[in-house]
Amino acid sequence: MIKLIAIDLDGTLLTSDKKISQKNLEAIKYAQEKGVKVVIATGRPLNGIKDIINKLTLLQQDDYTICFNGGIITNNKTEANIFQSSLSYEDLLIIYNEAKRLNTNIHAFKTDQSLITPKMSYGTEIEKNINNLDCEIIDFTSIDKTSRFIKVMLVGYEDEINRVVSLLNPDLYNKYMINRSSKIFLEFMDLTTNKGLALDRLAKHLNIKDDEIMAIGDAENDLAMIKKASIGVAMQNAIPKVIEAADFITLDNDNDGVAHAIYHFIK
Repeated sequence: MIKLIAIDLDGTLLTSDKKISQKNLEAIKYAQEKGVKVVIATGRPLNGIKDIINKLTLLQQDDYTICFNGGIITNNKTEANIFQSSLSYEDLLIIYNEAKRLNTNIHAFKTDQSLITPKMSYGTEIEKNINNLDCEIIDFTSIDKTSRFIKVMLVGYEDEINRVVSLLNPDLYNKYMINRSSKIFLEFMDLTTNKGLALDRLAKHLNIKDDEIMAIGDAENDLAMIKKASIGVAMQNAIPKVIEAADFITLDNDNDGVAHAIYHFIK
C-alpha cells in the first residue's frame, strides 16, 4: 500500500504554462483523503513554491517539501529544516573557475537561500522570475570564505548547456552530485545529495517503509527518486533515462499525467 507520493513540479505536476490542472488537484486531494502523504520534490526553494504548497493544502504539522533537489528537507508549516547539505567556498571557486574556462554563466544559492551571481544572465533571470527572488550581483572571489552554499549552477541557453556538458571536466563528477535539472540549468551539489537520498531520509523521518513509496518525475534530477521508490513513475514527456528506469509510464504533464498515475495506483 502506498503511503507517500513524491511529485516533481516542472515537467511533471505543472503544465507547460506552469499551472496545476484541475484533474491533478482533484487527484492529489483524493490521495490525501486516502491517507497518503503527498510531498513536492523540486529543485526550487520553498519561497518559490509557497503558492503551490497553499493550493495543494500541504500545510499540516507533518507536511514536508524536498527543495533544491534534495539539498533541503523542510517542514511546510514551521519552515524548519530536518536536513540541509552544503558546499564550501572552495567548492564555489572550483565551479566558478570551470564556468570561466567554459565561458558560461553561473549563479549560486547560499544556505540562507539567497541567490547570488557575478553577472546577470538569461538563466539567472529565469531563476529569479520562476521563484520570485531577488538576486545579488557580487564578485565571487570577494565572498566571505566561511560562507556555505546549497547549490551552484551553470546556466545558459539549451545549446550552451549542451556544450558545457560535453566539455565539463570529468573529475568534477567525482567531487559533486551533478544534474541537469532542465535544459538551461546544470547543478552542482554535495555528493550525498539528490532527490532519492532526500526521499529516503524523509521516509525514515515519517516511519514510512521503502515499499510504501511512489515517486513521479521527468528529468535527470528525478532519476534517483524514481529508482528509490517502490513505484517509480515517469511522465510520458520524461527524458529517456527516466523512462527506462521507471516502473510505470503515465501521460504527459499537459494531459494530467500525475492524476492518471495516482488513480492507477491509489485504490
